[in-house]
Amino acid sequence: MKNYPTRNFDFDISFIIPTYNRANEVTNAIDSVIAQTDPRWELIVVDDGSTDETSQVIHPYLVDRRINYFFQENLGVSIARNTYAKVAAGKYLIFLDSDDVLFPELINKLYQNDFLNFDLIFWDVIQVINGKISKRKPLNLGKMYNKLYGTFLAGSVCYRKKMFWNFGGYDPLMTFGENYELGLRISQKENLKTKYIKEVFLKYTIDTTTRTSNSFSNRLNSHLHQFEKHKEKYKKDPPARATMNYLIGFILEKTDNKTSALEYYRNSWYCTPWNLKALKVLFLNLFK
Repeated sequence: MKNYPTRNFDFDISFIIPTYNRANEVTNAIDSVIAQTDPRWELIVVDDGSTDETSQVIHPYLVDRRINYFFQENLGVSIARNTYAKVAAGKYLIFLDSDDVLFPELINKLYQNDFLNFDLIFWDVIQVINGKISKRKPLNLGKMYNKLYGTFLAGSVCYRKKMFWNFGGYDPLMTFGENYELGLRISQKENLKTKYIKEVFLKYTIDTTTRTSNSFSNRLNSHLHQFEKHKEKYKKDPPARATMNYLIGFILEKTDNKTSALEYYRNSWYCTPWNLKALKVLFLNLFK
């Protein structure tokens, strides 16, 4: 591991923003941290090998002693988050994507809700997906997650740092869905202490046509890795196993791997025979 500058700061919360070639967007994310009405935070911006003007647009922010900028070769978002979570000063971590923004009262509300007594703190999200706006709240994530009510979108949850590392941080082999795979592991903690603040504090924006993590190859590799990694949990949860089989089948179908797609669609239906969605897709593909 590299040698990092010693920072004699004492913060409860560290924000970590990984970014890659988003010089035109990352400043909005940084500004949303600076705009917090409570100043008790630090910010670490991790440049994951950008080749655009990212370093130039971030440089003026470094006059604020709470803001730190690090550059690394392009190793992926999970490694970027893990590497700099190790040097974060805060007892709690909030990971923010570089194309998303926080609302100004987040930290103030965290303190009002005694967040230091909890392992995970969730809040509501306004999400804009391909231009469509909706509100997202924590939901019951099912048996796989011990029926935890939560949402693990980056920027929608605050982690106790000690707990984050107790469960290994992000899996570097996950290039899609890495936040929920981390949440899956954390949800196994006995006596997990969670808090839900019923207010919106994140605007989450995604264009699925341009985000590289949304590529079929990233999605397929990550789904297959998660399916194998947590196979014992999936064996005990037929609906979750059916969903994963369906997702893998869908991607295989879209990438013209019809034979393998049919196998996964068939497995999806076997897991939950009452679910006619997989059966319908299975028959449609059989008779194409």
